[in-house]
Amino acid sequence: MNGRGTNEKIPFNEVEFACFDFETTGFSSKRDRVIEVAVVTVYQGKVGNGWTTLVNPGNDVKLGATHVHGIKREWLKDAPNFTEIAGDLSSLLDNKVLVAHNANFDLGFLRAELSRAELLPNGILFPHWDTMKAADFAPTTAISRKLIDVTAAFGIEIANAHQALDDALAVAEIVAAVTPVIGNSISFNAFSAPQGLLGSCKPTHRPQR
Repeated sequence: MNGRGTNEKIPFNEVEFACFDFETTGFSSKRDRVIEVAVVTVYQGKVGNGWTTLVNPGNDVKLGATHVHGIKREWLKDAPNFTEIAGDLSSLLDNKVLVAHNANFDLGFLRAELSRAELLPNGILFPHWDTMKAADFAPTTAISRKLIDVTAAFGIEIANAHQALDDALAVAEIVAAVTPVIGNSISFNAFSAPQGLLGSCKPTHRPQR
């Protein structure tokens, strides 16, 4: 990263992005919970490192549409809860611009989970970009603004849809693809994560097939 302060706007082609995805138990951030998270970075049009973990929402929480996300209860037994991953997640998001597909959905869950963990400072801002907007820059017309259709318009394949790491990687590849097109025409402030959160939880991954 460059040495700009977090209050100075950074052009699209110079900012570092944290592309993230949540798998959840449902659609309501008020009632439902995060059960998997992944983050993949992008800087100057190059896809960087990825991080993922399953998240244990508690034994009393129903897992929702398991036929969609594919997560089984037994996989979550030894997984960290959201409070335990908050430090690691915050460090991955800090000083970056957040990116998700249909970002309001994922940002709603991020706020809700931080609030439940009593780790959401008053007035915190979440500078972000939504890859639904990338459809406007695709080399071919996207059938819809769904992730599967936007990736197809860029010739990008999702290895396993509705798995957090694969979806986050697809989002990152979209960002990398649009970077030379957007250039410096859009600028952002970077996200300042809540301070003082310690990270070092042991990630729990889906079993290898």
